[in-house]
Amino acid sequence: MIEPYGLIVILLGLIMAAYTFKEFYRKRIGTIPFIIWTIIWIALISTGVYPQLYLGLASSLGMAAPIQFVTTFSIMILFAIVYQIFRTVGDINRKITKIVQQLALEKTEVKMDQ
Repeated sequence: MIEPYGLIVILLGLIMAAYTFKEFYRKRIGTIPFIIWTIIWIALISTGVYPQLYLGLASSLGMAAPIQFVTTFSIMILFAIVYQIFRTVGDINRKITKIVQQLALEKTEVKMDQ
């Protein structure tokens, strides 16, 4: 019998997986992020369907309580996501700077021609 928290985890995983598939088919996310998020949602669904695997993994890693496992790996995943966002924002900032510089040069050239 699946516990109530397991049903919530399964439902959340299925909803997020469906949303991820929808975003992938709309070409809003790339292949690599799609694969990574799909693996994360499958792992989340698996913890709801097979909680004994999750408990066994937590104890084999030397964590006294399963919540330590969730907290530790959630923080690690969040750091990776924040890093990717940081990198993306940096790339966008560089692109915007380049576009603004090009526009400024074009406007300067137009004024000099007149």
